[in-house]
Amino acid sequence: MPRAKATVKKTSAKSSPIKKRTKKVLVDVIADEPKEFIVEPETTTSEEAVGKFTATPITDDIDQQKNFYSSLASEMKSKKSKTGIPATDAPRKTINLYRRLALKFVIFTAILVAIVIYFSFSKLTITITPKGEIISDTILLKVAGSQIATTSATVAANNEQNDPRELVPGTVQVTEATAQKSYSATGQEETGAEISGTVKIINNYNKGQALVATTRLLSADNKLFRIKNAVNVPAGGQVSVDIYADKPTTDLAIGPSTFTIPGLWLGLQDKIYARSDTAFNYQNKITKFINPSDLQGASTDIKNQLIANTQANLSSQGGDWLYDTSEPALVTFNAKSGDKLNEFTATAHGKIIAVSFSKEQAAKLAASKLNLLVPDDKILTEFKPGEITYILQNYNPKDGSATIQASFTGTMMLKSDATIVDRQKLVDLNQAQIDNYLQSFPEIKDYDLSFFPSFIKKAPSLVDRIKIKINTVN
Repeated sequence: MPRAKATVKKTSAKSSPIKKRTKKVLVDVIADEPKEFIVEPETTTSEEAVGKFTATPITDDIDQQKNFYSSLASEMKSKKSKTGIPATDAPRKTINLYRRLALKFVIFTAILVAIVIYFSFSKLTITITPKGEIISDTILLKVAGSQIATTSATVAANNEQNDPRELVPGTVQVTEATAQKSYSATGQEETGAEISGTVKIINNYNKGQALVATTRLLSADNKLFRIKNAVNVPAGGQVSVDIYADKPTTDLAIGPSTFTIPGLWLGLQDKIYARSDTAFNYQNKITKFINPSDLQGASTDIKNQLIANTQANLSSQGGDWLYDTSEPALVTFNAKSGDKLNEFTATAHGKIIAVSFSKEQAAKLAASKLNLLVPDDKILTEFKPGEITYILQNYNPKDGSATIQASFTGTMMLKSDATIVDRQKLVDLNQAQIDNYLQSFPEIKDYDLSFFPSFIKKAPSLVDRIKIKINTVN
């Protein structure tokens, strides 16, 4: 900035001329901000202070300085106007610049905080409800012919023989059984037609009347029928008898009617006659015969009847028993296939094997077998001993032992600490992708996704922020 020098004149009160002393003052001039400058006299010595100070007028010098500064300010203003930058906009532009920088800093800080929060606090918790999986298996049980104990010695001896059967205590009994039962023949063939019905022979005469089989009965419209059996109708009485027709046709199925008996003397026909109270029936005549399947079905059933008879005899001993025949039972029939009979009789004879054993021991063996089938990441959650199915397979007459097949099922589920889900595969997946991944596991029945914060439906980028929980079995 231009600097100006100001000179101040001083006078002394003494008669001797006072020596003028000047001081150089540096003044900064700022455009549009004129300042008034006051120049104070320098401190004089004690000798110079004696007397009265009289200042020399400085009006002309001040006016010259004013003019100089005014012209300098005008020149600076004209130069700024030529550059197109108003002097008053400089501070405002500086403030706007500071505001923009502050706003960018705030935005950058918010983004940085959001990133820190996402990586530090975002998490995903997956709660899995496992699905029960059915597993099934069978074991073979060996029951000896007398009460035995499953000691370690007997089990070892059984293993030395490479016997796949598990030894259980029980009882085996062999009994003789006989059964007899009648069965209906199911074969039938059509051999014609027939008219069937019943009439009452009424005798209003004073003497009894005997009628032989095939006696004719004639309806009012001349339809002819015959009685099946001979009858003796007492005087003043009546007798019921079945009828038939020589040539059955549908028009002979007539309703209730009155019939004359043409074979009687004409004077007795109005006193001895027949009457029907119900309509006659027309039907095809069926003859029944024995089919081969009738004999096969009867053979199977009569064998079961043998077991049922044995079961009835052993029921008084209590306990649960299994039954089977030691060898094919001998079955005989009183007829053969093709015989025209309505029914026939079957007779069976054989030895029945009855086995009773410890079902508690069998259930323990079954549970142990199932636990061996369960993988390490799963647990057996349900096993019902009462639903085990036992079948008596065979009987060994040499050692008197019976073999029983036990079939059983159980339910297994994931353990609470199972690692079925690979958390690394869930990193940065959205909710739909997580659903597709979890639904691919047959062991998972249901699941729940818990995002934090809740508005972020995406798995964290850090695998440690993903937690898997499996509902434990009650």
